[in-house]
Amino acid sequence: MPDRALLPRWRHIEQTLEEEIRAGHFANSPQLPADTRIAERFEVSRMTARKALASLQHKGLIRIEHGRGAFVERDILQYRVMQRVSFPQNVLANSKLPSRRLLETGEIGADDWASGHLGVAPGTPLLVVKLLSEADRRPIALSTSYLEQARFAGFVDHLGPSGDVEGAMQAFGIEGMASRSAKIIARMPTDAEARLLDQSKSRPVIVKDSVEQDAAGRPVWCHITCYAADRIQFVFGFDDQDAG
Repeated sequence: MPDRALLPRWRHIEQTLEEEIRAGHFANSPQLPADTRIAERFEVSRMTARKALASLQHKGLIRIEHGRGAFVERDILQYRVMQRVSFPQNVLANSKLPSRRLLETGEIGADDWASGHLGVAPGTPLLVVKLLSEADRRPIALSTSYLEQARFAGFVDHLGPSGDVEGAMQAFGIEGMASRSAKIIARMPTDAEARLLDQSKSRPVIVKDSVEQDAAGRPVWCHITCYAADRIQFVFGFDDQDAG
């Protein structure tokens, strides 16, 4: 490691704050001091302090929220896939509070991708549902889901603004779902995805293309879900009831 005295001032600040973060100095309160306080502490300009904070955000150690300040990123969410485990159950298993927000709904005709996943003819009317899923009010996933409109008439009314997927599915006699298939890739987020997930555009997202089925093996809906990569770790496996 180079002599810290020879480093640019912003790099010296970055390394010092990183060491403090990793040592748990902000465990009780995840918010870092304001950039003005950091500038005073290290006797540098506010711009130099902001450059150090921007570098920490780029590393995924902190997040910078406009108008609120900089916060240490929390523990990564362990998320089980290919099991009959819902998003709320996954979040609760991490001792966090789950929530959702309904962003948008619409209607389209099924394209080849959706018709293949749902087993319907191309052009079949589909309901489109866009949701933002959160853990302790931090955005975790941004999803766009597709359902057969004829089968799920009134689904949005049951869903409500809080995005009660489980309650809405129960209204249609579906008590639990399991992934039939899932494909996962990593890429950089769009501007809109970064904004909704409250993350830097320089940090990657994980995108899952999946279809879920009911207990009888019938496709229920298919999704394109975009996850904040720095906040989630997928755990692959099957419940005993899914084996075979």
